[in-house]
Parts: sequence; C-alpha cells; structure tokens
Amino acid sequence: MSVSDTIFALATPLGRSAIAIIRISGIGAHDVLSHFGVLGTQVLYKPVAQYRRLRADSGQIIDDVMLVLFPSSASPTGENITEIQCHGSPAVIQFLLSELADIPGLRPAQPGEFSRRSFNNGKMGLVDLEGLADLIDAQTTLQHQQAMNVMTGKLSAQLLIFREELVSISSRLETIIDFSDEDLPDDVLDGYLNTIKELQNNINVLVSDSELSEQIRDGVKIALIGPVNAGKSTILNVLAKREVAIVSEIEGTTRDVIEVRLDLGGIPVILTDTAGIREAEDFVEIEGIKRAKKVAVESDVTILVLDVSNPDWAERLGEFEKWGSAMKLVVLNKAELVSEKVIQQKIRHIKAPIFEDAKQIIASFQNQNTENSCDILVKKLAEILSYIPNSSSDLRLTRSWHKSACLSVSAALERAMALDIQQQPELVAEELRHACVSLGRLTGTVDAEDLLDNIFSNFCIGK
Repeated sequence: MSVSDTIFALATPLGRSAIAIIRISGIGAHDVLSHFGVLGTQVLYKPVAQYRRLRADSGQIIDDVMLVLFPSSASPTGENITEIQCHGSPAVIQFLLSELADIPGLRPAQPGEFSRRSFNNGKMGLVDLEGLADLIDAQTTLQHQQAMNVMTGKLSAQLLIFREELVSISSRLETIIDFSDEDLPDDVLDGYLNTIKELQNNINVLVSDSELSEQIRDGVKIALIGPVNAGKSTILNVLAKREVAIVSEIEGTTRDVIEVRLDLGGIPVILTDTAGIREAEDFVEIEGIKRAKKVAVESDVTILVLDVSNPDWAERLGEFEKWGSAMKLVVLNKAELVSEKVIQQKIRHIKAPIFEDAKQIIASFQNQNTENSCDILVKKLAEILSYIPNSSSDLRLTRSWHKSACLSVSAALERAMALDIQQQPELVAEELRHACVSLGRLTGTVDAEDLLDNIFSNFCIGK
C-alpha cells in the first residue's frame, strides 16, 4: 500500500438515492477536477464548496454536482481532499468511478485507507479511530454516546497525559543513570513514589469504570431457554415485533440458535432463542440442545420460559440448575390455561434456588394477553439491566485490549514501586519503559526519542 498515491472511493452506500458522495484524497485530489472540465479551482487555508458541472473527455455531461475541496491543513486525512456530491443514480456513480480509475496516479482506496491516512498524519489517534468504527456501527443511543466520547478524543487526551507523566518520570531516572557524573539537582526524583502511585490509581480507576463498556458496545447477551413448546420463539417474535422464529405446536421446531438485536430503552441487546430441552434421539436436535446450554452459560442474562399448563413444570427446574448459567428471570407462560390460584399454590411449594434467586413473572403470550405480558416482560428486563448506566462516561475503555494494556501499565508500575530506586535504578527504569510501551500501544505513539527530547529540554544537559 503506497501512502503517496491519490486514492478515491464511494463514501455512501450503493443503490438508488438522492445524493452520493465520492471522496478523493492525496496530493492530486484537487488536480483531478481538470479531467472533468473544472478549471481555476484554488484552495488555500479553508474548505471551499462549489456547484459545478462535470463533463467527460468526450464533452458528455456527467452530472451537476457540489464540490467540496479541503486543503491538507484542514482535512480529515491530513491530505488534500475533494468530495464530489453527485446525484445518487447508480449510472452516475459508475460513470464517475470509471472516469477516476482512468486518471493516471489515481487508484481505488483499500478498506479503511482514508482512516489509516488520518492516523498516519496525526489527525486521529488509534483509540479515536476505534471510536469512529463504533460510531458507524452504533444502533442505540447509549452506543452512540459512548462512541462519540471515544471518537472526539477525550479518552486519547487522558491517555496521552498519563504517558507524558510516565515519560517525565522516566527521563529524570534516565538522567541519573546516563549522566551520573554530572552535577544534577538534588530534587530530581522528589515525589517519585507518590507520582507513580497516583498514576497507577488513575489507571486502575479507568479500568474499573469501564467494566460495562463492552456490553454497551457489543450488546447485552440475553438467552431464552426452557423446555420444548414453552413459548420461547413466541416471546422472541413479540419482543422483536416481527416473525423471526417459526412458531409451531410441533415439539422441537427450533433446532438451532436464533439471534435478534434489540434496543431496550437505549441499551443494545442480543436476544437469543434456543432449542427446547427434552429427551431427544435425533442428532440435529441433540446438537441444538448442546448449543442451547453453551449459549446460556455465555449469556449475561438468562430467561427461563416454563409452560405452567404442563403439570410437571415445577419439577423441570432442577435440570436447568445444573447448567451453571446466570439465571435472572423466570417467565411462567401460558397462564391463561391454568387458574392463578393453582399457579400460586405451586410457587409456594417450590424450593429450587434457581427459582428463588431469579425474578419471576406470570404471563400469557397468546392472543389478547400478549401486549400486556410483553409490557411486563420489558419492564422486568429494564429492572434487571438497571446496572448499566443510562449515560456513558467521557472516559471509558471500550475494548478488552484497552483494559489489558492499562492493566499491563498498572502491573509494571507496581513492580517499579517494589524496587529500591537507589540500589536498582536500571530495573526501575526498565519497568517504567514497559509501562510507557503499553500506554504507547493505546495512543499509537511508541517512540524512544521522547525520553531524550524530555531530558534535554528540562535539564539543559549539553557541553
């Protein structure tokens, strides 16, 4: 991949639309307009928008478009950019892309190449780019808010502050090691331990505050489990507000895992319907039951659905206790087929811990009762998911590797504080270097020259 090429790509989805945008980035991004008969365009300090007519070499009119030209100093990629905002006809789009492909020095962009150039040219940090990816994928308000906090650089700015503090401490220590024969100030390492400890505490707080960020980004996993014909697929369809799963009175209809993504009050949810549990001999059904158990164990919340019209529904609780899943809700379904007195009487005699520890609702996801039961279920799920904050913190690590890097920093600082800096300065310096490298992975600025720059600027060592 050559970073000196001028690249182009369609920036909007394919298909018929009112407007489509084609982006061009690179040293020749403005010059390509002469190919379409647009001359005399000059961009100096700020973006310029022009309404122009584009023509092919043959003189044929391609389209009347809006051109937006960015100088490198004010562009998202740090290079000259031209955006062609044309009509969203597939024919117009294909005509323009074909013309661009024929211009010497231009080539189609590879996936993510515009963002890669933005990173290479210092326009966005590594973590910021991941926030951008999350923003594109955001489907709920909470996901949007979290992605914006990351993309706008608040997290990167804080991580850079932490790294600058580490570099400052490391540079003072390297000064003692490398320039021990010089007359250095006595207070070079004053407050060393307190600064390291405070930095470690700040990083640990950042890690602990981000425990729920991956659930917000990826979605809370909720599994529907239970015996065959208990009504799991019906509940899935009701919550999804569409026919996602086949519903039938034939036992064993659902044989595989079915997933649907939902927005429950801004919280992203991955709701999974699983195969009904029963004694089975069919290989496909046995495999479906095996997958159901696996999904239940890996889920954040498990909803056990039981058919209270089945006389032995309470006795079925025991087999689900063995699964080891995080049971949070038990739905006693098909309540319209049994008197409430009978249901309550049976509930009073249940001693199963799985039932006592979970919330329960009595419901009927059939006919006219469905809407009321759905409201009760959604309200109960909202209570269960109340541990997820309604607002997203400005500073939140959103990926497991972010947390791993910060934990590596914390561990290195812990090892550094355990060492005697007077007797083992080299070992302390090595641990601080490990911490700097781990933070550098997050900021995308792993550079040994930082230490030398800091030494010479702060201590004026030079002869």
